[in-house]
Amino acid sequence: MIYLTGDVHFSNLNNHEQKIIGSEIDSAEKYLNILKKYKLVCTLFVNGISLQKEPDKIKELLKYNVELGGHTYDNFGKMNLLKSYFYRKKWGSIYGSNHYQKKDITKTKKAFEEFGLKMTSWRTHAFGSNDLTFNLLKELDVKYVSDLVGDIKPFYKEVMHMPINIPIDQNTIAYGMLKPENRNPFVSCTKCRIKAEEWFDILKKRVIENEKNKIPSIILIHPATMMVLDNFELFEEICKFLSKYKSFKISEFKL
Repeated sequence: MIYLTGDVHFSNLNNHEQKIIGSEIDSAEKYLNILKKYKLVCTLFVNGISLQKEPDKIKELLKYNVELGGHTYDNFGKMNLLKSYFYRKKWGSIYGSNHYQKKDITKTKKAFEEFGLKMTSWRTHAFGSNDLTFNLLKELDVKYVSDLVGDIKPFYKEVMHMPINIPIDQNTIAYGMLKPENRNPFVSCTKCRIKAEEWFDILKKRVIENEKNKIPSIILIHPATMMVLDNFELFEEICKFLSKYKSFKISEFKL
């Protein structure tokens, strides 16, 4: 069982890939077109502001077999290292206080509803959630969250947790011609830990092992990263491999 996910951010955010490709939603459409070719489905977590600022592009995504989940309203607004440090010290999370989290999740949910979508699933930007977040999500009728990272099986606590149990592309591989000086220091990614091909080998081995043990593979591959890396060449190879297995959206998971 494959649960493929991706994160899509609003174009005007100071995102390192966006400096090269422009709108991440354009990358997401190319990503979905490849998934369609290999009869795969996915969940894309998008900023609420994207539905309001780029509605025509979002409508194009909905032509594919995709679930859209919430990904905060706008990546915490104007975040910087000092603010991030203060939030972590005071509230134990980059996502901040109860008041801020509730306001942000509610604002994101409203953007979905105004667009005609129900926000059933969620991923906090930068995996910045905590127990407070999960309680708020439950209150606001969000049923699935995919924030935790590691070799953890899905479990229910306030909401259904779908931990990412395959090494994440953005945390692991290079970004092609992206130069270190162009990177946003706030992004918690290390450029070029291993080659992209090595990461793909790890992904294949982990998926095969999970299938053998009847464990769902919850994967995060960013459309923008695949675009910047090699214009989706590696992603197409990944999809060829994944097409051997059944794929599902996050909200289709049942214990």
